[in-house]
Amino acid sequence: MMVDFSFLPPVRAVLSDEPTKLRLPGGRDLAFTQWGDGAGFPVFYFHGTPSSRLEGAFADAAARRHRFRLVAVDRPGFGQSTFQHHRRFLDWPEDVLALADHLKIDRFAVAGHSGAGPHLLACGVCIDPKRLACIGALGPWGPVASADIAKSLNRLDHAFANAARQRPWLMRMGFAPMGWAARWWPDLFFGLMKRSVATADRRALEDPGFTAIFRSALREAFRQGSRGAAHEAHLAYTDWGFDIASVRVPTHIWLGDQDVFVSNTMGRYLEQRIPGVDFHWVAAAGHLNVEDWHQIFAACRESIGRAAP
Repeated sequence: MMVDFSFLPPVRAVLSDEPTKLRLPGGRDLAFTQWGDGAGFPVFYFHGTPSSRLEGAFADAAARRHRFRLVAVDRPGFGQSTFQHHRRFLDWPEDVLALADHLKIDRFAVAGHSGAGPHLLACGVCIDPKRLACIGALGPWGPVASADIAKSLNRLDHAFANAARQRPWLMRMGFAPMGWAARWWPDLFFGLMKRSVATADRRALEDPGFTAIFRSALREAFRQGSRGAAHEAHLAYTDWGFDIASVRVPTHIWLGDQDVFVSNTMGRYLEQRIPGVDFHWVAAAGHLNVEDWHQIFAACRESIGRAAP
């Protein structure tokens, strides 16, 4: 079934984005852009790997509909956020709390897509549930926690997983051409991507509005080069440093059963391991089913309503 992407914001609004920057105590900058309903309940949006704060445009309409203020943040080394040496996933919740305090936000939710997975779950483990209301995730990457999950990875992810464990220096070499193509030869990048994804994702990549936003988010991801993406991917394929069974807040996940990036095996692990997870398998959907943000945010809104005094 074809998806009508008319709900996406105008491409010119994405291309004209100028982020706000927070200078953290250690001297790093954290860049962010706001989407959705400015008067709504705050949600920090985490992008995929590689991507950038501009990806928040895909969730803008759903955030407006469900009255969420979406604060989309570039992670260290992506977009206009400063690279962080020796960063771990467990460092990210500290950045999120610093930004929340700066914006005078007491209670909030977090949401994100794909490579956002480890960062969302790290927040679910580390941030006090009195502040973190819930997690909303679209096709989130999970830990490569077993041989079965490793075997289920697509060919490229399998190669990167082996490199991360055996030859970490290869990660930088692997991401450098990806970043160059995303910035300077996007037709090649997206042409290769189209060949490997599910039918539903190919349809998305053939939509001019969707593709223009996706290209912009990827181009911005590699503004500083490929170092941020390579470091984060290395973290994603190795031990995360925490157990997702320790997540303490309501978690809502939508995952396409034809997703070639987050395998069914990885999805089942998330479904079985995260306490009380609200997990939804989406039939015949791939990795780019951004229309599902409407359902994810509806579930988040319900969670927040139940928790209200």
